[in-house]
Amino acid sequence: MIDTIILSLPQKAFSGDKLKNLGWDLHSRSGEFQKFVKNQKTAQKKDGIYRPRPRWINRGYSGLLQFEFSIPKLIFGNNVDEVFEKDFGIVLQTLQVRLRDFGLWLDEEFLRSASVSAFHPSKNILLSDSYMASGVIKELGKINFTQKMDLTRDSFRNDGHSIQLYANSHSLVVYDKITDLAKPRGRAIDKNQTPMQLSLFQQFKKQEKPPEVLRIEARLSDKRKMNAVLEKNGFAKNPTFEDIFKENVCKKIISSYWNEMVVKENLFLFGLSSGPKQTLKNITKSYPGIKPKEAAYLVGLDQLCKDGDGIRELRGTLEKQATRRTWYRIANDMKKLNVIQNPAHCHGWIGQVRDQLEAFQPLKIDDLLCK
Repeated sequence: MIDTIILSLPQKAFSGDKLKNLGWDLHSRSGEFQKFVKNQKTAQKKDGIYRPRPRWINRGYSGLLQFEFSIPKLIFGNNVDEVFEKDFGIVLQTLQVRLRDFGLWLDEEFLRSASVSAFHPSKNILLSDSYMASGVIKELGKINFTQKMDLTRDSFRNDGHSIQLYANSHSLVVYDKITDLAKPRGRAIDKNQTPMQLSLFQQFKKQEKPPEVLRIEARLSDKRKMNAVLEKNGFAKNPTFEDIFKENVCKKIISSYWNEMVVKENLFLFGLSSGPKQTLKNITKSYPGIKPKEAAYLVGLDQLCKDGDGIRELRGTLEKQATRRTWYRIANDMKKLNVIQNPAHCHGWIGQVRDQLEAFQPLKIDDLLCK
């Protein structure tokens, strides 16, 4: 439901000079702005317990306490297990205990009503019927991502095990969750693997058929963008921790990102192969008045978009010979192909993602281990 979150509390939530006397380390300074961090002690780094990352921000006479943490890692020791609304009480209690490890004693009510500065709604999708996460990601790599959701940079990396799409204020990450557990910190999508997660990979590896888990994660790293996404999906801006820890909030955001990225204009890329002649029949049936030349053009466009690296590769080839405006006209014609694509006639993983996003049930490690 939610992985990483950043909570913020104003200085008025604390009394006296308690925070100033906790031995903060100066991280950065610029004019009246100062950022301090509270690092784990040597013993804490070795005990295998996951803890939040506190920081104290000073701007002139005002101060702000922030702490960043992965919610499932906090209570489960890993983020393969997913949290749900009913876990909120134990999350608050555990967060209280772990913050006390840094000398931060906070009332539960303050934590409950803490302001959310950023959060990462996410969903683990268990693939079945021999579909592999890496294969799904390879197919997703055919989409022309840079026109989606004002994203400005994309990356297809880790030997085809992840796709990352970046903008200054948000990003969308889709990756092979099980494979990522074994990657070194510099190459993993999850940069902060817990000891439990590292041992989980060994358990999965021993299975005759290791599970295939596709991770979909929307990273709302800027508060203004977070608020815009919330309002777009019918929720109030400036949420508290309690407001955001809701199934319907996370479900709607993740589903909207997935639908914008895959379903809205690109579903035809994942249609079951029917051959160019059948595609021609489908086009003429759906567009009775279409001219033969345009119909043949759409058949060719369909084949080119599905071949090799898909739309990404096609765009790179065509933009060497034509203007960007020409490419946008061609991209607009792809919508006609999407209109005639029946969702029931797509590769099975499309339906698996759709159904699991709709059900939005938390995936647990027990669901992945052989009984």
